[in-house]
Amino acid sequence: MSHTAVWAQHYAEIQYPDEETGNVRDSRMDGYWTTYYAGNLKDIQTVIETGSEEGLVNAEGVGRIWKAFLFHHVTDLWGDVPYSQALMGGENTTPVYDAQADIYADLLAELEAGAALLNNSAEGFGDGDLIYGNDFTKWRKFANSLRMRLAMRMSEVNPSAAQSAFVAAYNAGGFTSNDDNAMIEWPGAPYENPFFENWQGRDDHAMSRTLINILKDLNDPRLFFYAEPAASDGEYRGHENGRDDLPEGVSFADISRISDFWRANGAASPTAVMTYSEVLLLEAEAAARGWSGGDPEALYLEGIEANMNQYDPWGHGPTDAQIAEYLDNPDIAYTGLEDIQLQQWIALFMNGNEAWSNARRTGVPDRPVGADLVWLGKIPTRYSYPPDEQS
Repeated sequence: MSHTAVWAQHYAEIQYPDEETGNVRDSRMDGYWTTYYAGNLKDIQTVIETGSEEGLVNAEGVGRIWKAFLFHHVTDLWGDVPYSQALMGGENTTPVYDAQADIYADLLAELEAGAALLNNSAEGFGDGDLIYGNDFTKWRKFANSLRMRLAMRMSEVNPSAAQSAFVAAYNAGGFTSNDDNAMIEWPGAPYENPFFENWQGRDDHAMSRTLINILKDLNDPRLFFYAEPAASDGEYRGHENGRDDLPEGVSFADISRISDFWRANGAASPTAVMTYSEVLLLEAEAAARGWSGGDPEALYLEGIEANMNQYDPWGHGPTDAQIAEYLDNPDIAYTGLEDIQLQQWIALFMNGNEAWSNARRTGVPDRPVGADLVWLGKIPTRYSYPPDEQS
């Protein structure tokens, strides 16, 4: 809420706007780094090792897939990071920093290897699989879909390798409907949606002016499902990113907040890990680049529709009539690659890591540099290495 989605210009900080000005707090960097390496990644490494030792193919397979998903976050956030020598405990307390290109190549291999291990007839996780309920066909689709995401991330630095990796992942089979979406459904207290938990005592974030204005310009019905109207007058109005204060004459009541679906009423609202709409728009981009024989326009429109429908099971999102009207809107008529990339950015709302990473890769949309973003003079493109790690 205070970093990636702010820098993607989905949200804005309206109180304690350090990150809006590029002032990244050292304590937070230490916390994130430690949580990934000493927490989540170390835990999943234990799952992989136990699965391998005890012949639990699904534990090892899902473990390798989830480890790749986590390291994909880590390298997207920091760049070059400890990878090949990480998670060895006391055996190596000074692991080398691997180049991001090498990490990406290995993540693609790990996702393929993890998926190959999965077996619906083998032992699962009991009621501990909170994403797919031991449906390892869907886990395999998730792995292949994530391979498509990683391959496209390489498009501007190694197009030939990106194309090869994407085509291989596509042929292996990714998501084919919203039923395949990787969604965390929060079971209830004490495991509730973190946005809801934050809302119980905090009001530090609002909607970004960039996102609100783009949705308004496109007459996009997702405006009414992503945001709450301003309390003062019922209008939808975002806050300018890159400011350390509110504009003169503007109060907190004049700015839209994040939708109550995730916040005030969001205790059980799901968290999207990866969705069918993202995959369709990745496939549209691949077709537009000539990597596949698909129809980029058809995939583009299908991707928008899938995104608008992805929260239907929870009673949230545009109506069928609103969707049909939007798909016929001349303002979103397909003209090329930037249309796909803009719709991907819109569809990735609530997935700040991916929205920020995609915006860095594509330059879409144009994100204005705020007047008070003086520490760097530009929107941050990497997390800073934490002081504890530097020392």
